[in-house]
Amino acid sequence: MNLNYTEEQELLRDSISKFCSSDYDFETRMKAVNSESGQDKELWKMFAELGWLAVPFAEEFGGFGGDEVDLSVVFEEFSKAIVVEPYLANIVLGGGVLRRADFAESASYIEKLVSGEVQISLANYESQKGYVLGNIDTELNGEGLLNGSKSTVLNAPNADHFIVFTKKGDGYSFALVDKNAEGLTLSGYKTYDGFTSGDLVFSNCKPVAVFEENNALEVLEEVIREAIVCICSEAIGAMEKSYFLTVEYTKQREQFGSSLSKFQVLQHRMVDMFMETEYAKSFLLKVLATDDKDEKAKLTYGLKNQVARAGKLIGEEAVQLHGGMGVTQEMSIGHYLKRLVSIANVFGSADFYLKKYSES
Repeated sequence: MNLNYTEEQELLRDSISKFCSSDYDFETRMKAVNSESGQDKELWKMFAELGWLAVPFAEEFGGFGGDEVDLSVVFEEFSKAIVVEPYLANIVLGGGVLRRADFAESASYIEKLVSGEVQISLANYESQKGYVLGNIDTELNGEGLLNGSKSTVLNAPNADHFIVFTKKGDGYSFALVDKNAEGLTLSGYKTYDGFTSGDLVFSNCKPVAVFEENNALEVLEEVIREAIVCICSEAIGAMEKSYFLTVEYTKQREQFGSSLSKFQVLQHRMVDMFMETEYAKSFLLKVLATDDKDEKAKLTYGLKNQVARAGKLIGEEAVQLHGGMGVTQEMSIGHYLKRLVSIANVFGSADFYLKKYSES
């Protein structure tokens, strides 16, 4: 089992880390969060110029031919600055379907994704339907018109196209829908962690294309599994940063003539934060180093459960050890907690994945 990152992956990590340190401080992040779109589109173009949007795509599509480990590196570094630009929605979810599905026009859409020209969101979950991927009502009728609804579609207000997971006949397929399509209603909103999302309603909506009619559910399952690895990597980076910020803060604050970091009970709590982070990181490395498909899927379920629980614990401890300042909007630490709590529930709760792990 090789647990070492390649030279290219370390260079990727270094480039993102330096960018976030010099060009993506907390003030820049909050400016993007508070903007109408919830992202900085000039920075998104810069991500494209730096090649980060090309990471997981094949070279024939203008990509770098990276893998899950490369994506993990990207998300771990992005998380330390709580980057809100929609990498998950576009590159991992929307792009993830395009690079796996049998769709004749995939190449042209991927090239536009890589260049930052378009944004494409995946719409698969539905209200009151839980997290089981095949449990949907949205359907393509015999005339090829789409009817139904989708909820919590990441980056929906900014998407140019939607890839909609839908029923078709006795199976499933993907429908590509333009944002301006007749019969599509979009309700956009921001989630409590500062990201954008939205709900979609389709009423006799005509898709641009319908594809992957034989293995759509299998493609979706693999896309979501990879996305879980990505958000778990993001959570681990956020845990590390939360721990670091907490240690630094307790060194600076004094009580009874001594810095808080010298109080043994607080030292023990920070050690617990460190240990939970390291355990989650080891779990992630185990997932990344596993090649067997079924074993990798099972470990991913376990990772999601572990990260959900550890992230919430570490985020809450970090805020509490910052005292009253920890709950202010002006300090970044509370925003790490918001993101960690959000990640704990994206694609399914800790209990949902614990059950999937035990049944695998």
